[in-house]
Amino acid sequence: MKDIKVLVIAGLVFFILALSMFNVSSKHHTQQAYKLYEQGLVFANQADYQNAYFNFSKISRLSNIYHIALLKQGLCALATFDKKIAYDKFNYLSIFSRDEYIAPVALYNAALIDMENKKHYRAYKKFKKLYKNYPQSDYKKAAAYFLGVLYKDKNPSLAKEYFMEYVEYAPNGRYIFSAIDEIKALNVYIFDEDKYYISKAYLKNSRYDEAIHTIKGLEGSKYAYIRARSYESVNSFKNALSNYSKTLSQNDNSLEGEEIAHAVSRYIALSGLTKKDATKRLLKLTKNSPSYPAVLFEHASTLPEISAIKCYETIYTKYPNSYQAAQSLWYVFYDAYLNDYNTKAKQLADVYLEKYSNKNSTPAVKYWRAKTLLKEGKTKAAKSELRELIKSEPNSYYAYVAYNLLSERHTPFNTPCCDRISDKDEFSYSDLKQIFNNDKTLLALAVLNDIEILKTMRLHDNFVLSYIEHKNGNIPYSVYLASKALKEMQVKPDYKDARYKLVYPKEYVELINKYAAKYAQNAYLILALTREESSFNSKALSSVGAAGLMQLMPQTASSLGYGQLDADTLFSPELNIELGVKYFSMLKDMFDGCEMLAVLSYNGGPSNVKNWKNNSAKNIDFDEFVEGIPYSETQNYIKRVFGSYWNYSRIYAKQ
Repeated sequence: MKDIKVLVIAGLVFFILALSMFNVSSKHHTQQAYKLYEQGLVFANQADYQNAYFNFSKISRLSNIYHIALLKQGLCALATFDKKIAYDKFNYLSIFSRDEYIAPVALYNAALIDMENKKHYRAYKKFKKLYKNYPQSDYKKAAAYFLGVLYKDKNPSLAKEYFMEYVEYAPNGRYIFSAIDEIKALNVYIFDEDKYYISKAYLKNSRYDEAIHTIKGLEGSKYAYIRARSYESVNSFKNALSNYSKTLSQNDNSLEGEEIAHAVSRYIALSGLTKKDATKRLLKLTKNSPSYPAVLFEHASTLPEISAIKCYETIYTKYPNSYQAAQSLWYVFYDAYLNDYNTKAKQLADVYLEKYSNKNSTPAVKYWRAKTLLKEGKTKAAKSELRELIKSEPNSYYAYVAYNLLSERHTPFNTPCCDRISDKDEFSYSDLKQIFNNDKTLLALAVLNDIEILKTMRLHDNFVLSYIEHKNGNIPYSVYLASKALKEMQVKPDYKDARYKLVYPKEYVELINKYAAKYAQNAYLILALTREESSFNSKALSSVGAAGLMQLMPQTASSLGYGQLDADTLFSPELNIELGVKYFSMLKDMFDGCEMLAVLSYNGGPSNVKNWKNNSAKNIDFDEFVEGIPYSETQNYIKRVFGSYWNYSRIYAKQ
């Protein structure tokens, strides 16, 4: 018995030592693998695929990036047209890899080589496996196209289903026109719904005549909407107006709320009538259609305040599920607040928060409900709601004003922080873990900085896609993708989360610091202003001619003492930032140092701001002044700028 115990203990010791040695060996192999991968990546980026392949092929099986290295070997071999080696690597991974990102790429490429070599049964098996096992992958949709190709002679009806799946999912896809041509050649019945998706694909690819022809004679709002957009794109405005009218008068519930709102705005723009007359005509036309609340919403903005509020009440009570209902209820609630109907205001806020969440107006309702409590002297309850607002809507403008209210700042729009932006920094490993949701494959590729293979994987996470665009230098699109992803999150992360760095990146730091210091302005506010003006696109040019990073009009820029300037000259980042900061400084001086009025003037023009100020009550609350700005574009602008300032200061300056 004693001998058995000794043997067991000895066995355990041996196992622990072996495991320890294995871990040390694995760690060593992984470190060596990363060095080899990085060397291979340098060669690959120089299009020296043979040396790249050699480095990737030396990576040990014991490393945690072995399958990634195999995929890179296959891609390098493919680039040198050695398709036999490429196929061997892809085929191996297609059999043995279970990674949800690596396996679809390998399967797809191996199947393409099979197709090229006319090994159709092999290709079929791989495409079918891809289609079945990876339903969330873009490669599944590409597989649908090739399954259509493989079935078109044997089973035309099934082939059409596969082709249509591709058309519906990938209207801008590589094979879109081939798929449409294949459908037409199948000699099978094409349903109206199929024609709709085909016409949408034509529209997305600017083939407007084909879009119109595809749905010729088909009735319904979604068909009329495509025709209207197509006609407008070829400047056939009479036909466009007629089809927007048909779009809005139909009663078939086939359009999304945003599409209906767009159709209403385009009808008004093309009608040649005043907004009030255009919406009055549409109200008669849409009385019994799903478009009615959208038209009523636009019509309300042309009416006196009392009549407008009645319209908004009608929208949220009779059409509570409409696209405009939440915004309408916000307007009615805020009107009750302004008129000191505190009990009614709180009731309306409660109705709003029970029915709607994650809407554009949700942070506003939460903020003004807290201010309603303050008016009633319920300070403790109000502060509690303000703190909850900062937690639940952390990146909004209303979180910023809530923070200022809690801090008892009487001039919340005079920014206390900060004179200088901290130096631009790279994403840390912990940042990457948050952005890539700690996925080992994607995280390894991010650490290795292999952006090309990340793109190859056709990922769906907009934060990850934002990171890829950020690394490629496409900051405007990166900001768009990350902002969209953040908006869609029901529960927002803490401000320390690295994903905020994608939404609010630090760009042109050196230039902004330089000229903010020269003109004694808050650097983080200038950074926020630049983000909201151009999303850091130095070549941005607006429809009215505003140019560059800070969107300066050439005539405004020319008035700042630098001679006659045109848009091309204003594309220079340094010149644009200097002139933008100088102009902002002049506006701030014009309004006695008030940054809020300077920001308003930057967008709405100083003469308009003077009029708004003069027409406001002498001791008007700052928040009420902002909500009362008559132009929605300028009102939203100041909220965006100070919302961005709030985020920049807390993410980077730790306000």
